[in-house]
Amino acid sequence: MKYFMPYWEDWVHRDFDPIKDTYGKGGFKNSLFAHEIFNPPPYDGILVSLGVFKLKLRLIRENGRPTIRGYKNIKKYLKLPSSFPLLGDCGAFTYVSSKEPQIEIFEAVEIYSKLGFDYGISVDHICSEVITVEKEDVDKFDFTDAKPARGGRVKLTLSEWELEWRRELSLKNAKEFLKESLGAPFTPVGAAQGYSVETYVDSVKELVKMGYRYVAVGGLVPRSTDFISSLLEELYREVDLSEVKVHLLGVLREELLPKMASFGVYSFDSASYFRKAWLKAKENYLGVDGNWYASIRIPDSSNPRLSKRLKGNYENLKETEERILKNLRKYDRGSLREVGALVEDIISYDKLFYRGEFKEDKYAELYLKLLKSKIWKECSCPICRELGIDVVIFRGSNRNKRRGFHNTYLFHTSLKEHVKSESEFGMNYI
Repeated sequence: MKYFMPYWEDWVHRDFDPIKDTYGKGGFKNSLFAHEIFNPPPYDGILVSLGVFKLKLRLIRENGRPTIRGYKNIKKYLKLPSSFPLLGDCGAFTYVSSKEPQIEIFEAVEIYSKLGFDYGISVDHICSEVITVEKEDVDKFDFTDAKPARGGRVKLTLSEWELEWRRELSLKNAKEFLKESLGAPFTPVGAAQGYSVETYVDSVKELVKMGYRYVAVGGLVPRSTDFISSLLEELYREVDLSEVKVHLLGVLREELLPKMASFGVYSFDSASYFRKAWLKAKENYLGVDGNWYASIRIPDSSNPRLSKRLKGNYENLKETEERILKNLRKYDRGSLREVGALVEDIISYDKLFYRGEFKEDKYAELYLKLLKSKIWKECSCPICRELGIDVVIFRGSNRNKRRGFHNTYLFHTSLKEHVKSESEFGMNYI
């Protein structure tokens, strides 16, 4: 089972200095990817959504050919070897609230072909039960309920007729996409959408009949674990998974991994372990012991966005910040042994940047647990070896994303061991 990492321009500065908190200029030219830090890479492939080009990147045409930041090949842009798998999808989440997909089939085929993707997913439309639209667009949809939403918009609950229309449109597009990509340099992947276990299974069957040998099941992110589990069981019963590769888009549920491996799911993608590094309140650093730890928040007092949270003027704020960072590194080296006073200092500084309720006792407990464990010292990955205690400091994207790279590496290592175990011993769920 292969793990693909979704790409959202997640890189760090190559010359970042955690002690001085500096990095050089040059923007993307100064970029460093996880697959350049770890050997082998902490994932088996990368998924790039065409929605990324719309939301974060720009496709600039040179002599009619799409380019990314001056690169004509996406693997060169990503600094990937030519043999490393690259999967593209059409970014259906970016137009989920539109009546129809916002990308043409020929356009998707052209981008996949000319930018050098290995695999390209057909143009689909997510069967989302609830969408939010502008008032003037309400009449475009068949719905069963409408409620006011923020910004004068309207939240619609789509009818089954509308959901089925989206599913059939996805299948129609997949058929045309397969024809359009005939002779293309990438492998076409059929997108399967649905709004029930039965409709998903039917979509997969239809795609296999069309001739697809690689199918991506989409729209699963908001679905419950029980729903996905039932879907896996039905796919296993109804589809010969030895004849077709199945990719689960955006799905990483730890409790489902054994079933996914046992049933023959070929690949999946998720950035959850990576983004936990800064999006979770208490689970930011994955220890080699398999436990999650809260990272220590040391806000950058010179950051204008963060300094706006301060109430009043505080003397010696920068000096306090620098003292805490120095003492954390002293503790890492073993020249500072008492952590109680250090944690009190951290909490006193940290709470200055919060407007709402700040649970001092809870954070003090989490920070003490992390510091006393010294769990980062037990990890031999290049991130932890290079950063030391800075890997568990919540402060700026260069630390936070590097911590995310570490989390991804540990997950991928565990996944490979698990899949190997499954292949050796096997498991039966039906």
